[in-house]
This record gives sequence, C-alpha cells and structure tokens, in this order.
Amino acid sequence: NIENTWMADYENHLYLTAFYFTVTTITTVGYGDISGGTASEKVFCIIIMVVEVVSFSFASGSLASIM
Repeated sequence: NIENTWMADYENHLYLTAFYFTVTTITTVGYGDISGGTASEKVFCIIIMVVEVVSFSFASGSLASIM
C-alpha cells in the first residue's frame, strides 16, 4: 500500500523514476532542486546525462593521450 507514502506521487512511472535516480547517481550529476517531473522530461534528462558523460570521458581521454 503506497497511498500515504512518497511513492504515491510516482505510482504511474515508478521504474522510470528509479532508473532516473540511478543514472543521476552513476553520472554524479547530483540531485539539484530542479529535476524532471514528467516521464518525457526524465527520459530527456537520462539521455542528456549519458551523452555528456560519454563526451566528457572522450575529451578527457583525448587530452590524456596528447599529454
């Protein structure tokens, strides 16, 4: 029964919210005051976080190989 808990707000897309917080934790972006509210916003944020981590890793690796 999740009627009186914090999960009641996320009942419709509980797994998406869990995946969103997992990606946020893994990419070390942080849990700022502003986050995705709807399902489409969370999917967009997940995609952007993954793309940015990959591009930052690529740039760091390129810089390390130059040095």
